[in-house]
Amino acid sequence: MSLETCDLAIVGSGLTGISAAIAAYSKNPEHIIKIYGIPFDSHTAKKGEIENIPGIEKIVGVDYIQQMITQIQKLNEEFKKEGQPDKLEFINENVTVIAKNETHFQLISESRHIQAKAIIISTGLPELKHSLKGEDQFVHKGVSHCAVCDGALFRGRKVAIIGGGNFVARGALFLRKYCKKVTVISPNPSLECDNRFLKKFLSSPNVAFKYGVDLNTVEIYGSQTVEGIKFQEEEEIRELTVNAVFVELKDKPDLSILKDITLEVSHEGYVNTNATNATNIEGIFAAGSICGIRDYIPILMGDGYRAGIFASEYLDK
Repeated sequence: MSLETCDLAIVGSGLTGISAAIAAYSKNPEHIIKIYGIPFDSHTAKKGEIENIPGIEKIVGVDYIQQMITQIQKLNEEFKKEGQPDKLEFINENVTVIAKNETHFQLISESRHIQAKAIIISTGLPELKHSLKGEDQFVHKGVSHCAVCDGALFRGRKVAIIGGGNFVARGALFLRKYCKKVTVISPNPSLECDNRFLKKFLSSPNVAFKYGVDLNTVEIYGSQTVEGIKFQEEEEIRELTVNAVFVELKDKPDLSILKDITLEVSHEGYVNTNATNATNIEGIFAAGSICGIRDYIPILMGDGYRAGIFASEYLDK
C-alpha cells in the first residue's frame, strides 16, 4: 500500500466535497488537496432534474457532477508545472479509516495510505438499506436504491418508491414519465417536500401517496422477481401489485471510519461544528448533510465552500 501526503484531504466527493475543494484551492492554490470518494455514487448524481440552482435553469444531477469534475480537472492544470505533483486531485476510492498521530491525520483507502494536515468530512448521509422485509431478497430483481438510475427499466409498469423529502419527490417525478403508476410510500405524515413539487404532483394522475406507513410492516414479495408490496395503513393491511420497489431511505451519519477519534455530535447524531465548520478535533472540519444541513443544493454548496475556506486558512496558520 503506497504512502501519499497532502495538505488537505476531503473525505466525500459529492457536491459538498467538491465545493470545499474549489474553495480551498481558490484560497491558496499552493496547498495539495485530494478528494476521496466516488462522485457518481453521490446523492446529487442520483437526482433527476435539478431546478433550484441560481443561474442554471435545469440540469440532471449526473451531468452537474460531471461538470464539477471537469472544473476540478481544469483547475488542477491551471498552475501545474511539469514534474510537480497534482495540486488538486480526485482519488476514486472510499476512505475506510481515519486516525490521528501527533503530527498528522492518517487515512486508509482501498489501496492507499495517506497523511494529511487537515481533513474535511463531507460524506453525506448513507442509504438506509437492509431495513425492509424482502428488500435483500429482491435486490436487482425489482428492488433498487436509485429511482433515477433504474426507473426507465420499468417503463409501462407499476412501481412504488419508499421514503420522504425532496429527494423522493424528485424520484417520483422522474418515475412518472416512464411508469404506468407510481405509489409513494412515506413513513411521515406528509411527503415533507417543497410545495413546488406538490403542485407538480397535482398534474400527475399516475402518482398516488400513502402516508404514515410503519416501515416495520412493509413486506416486498414475489417469486423470481418483485410482484407486490404489503404494508399496514391505519388498521388494515394493504397490498399493491408492483413490478419494482425503489427504497430511497436515508440513515443517520456513519462515523465508523473514525478510529479512536470522537467527534462531538448532536442528540440526533449529526456532527457538531462551529461558525468556521471546525469540529471539536483540531484540524477536522465537516460540512453538508452530515452536519444536519438541509438537502438543498445551494445550501450544501455554500456549506462546503465555507469549510474549504476555513480549512485553507487553518493550513496557512
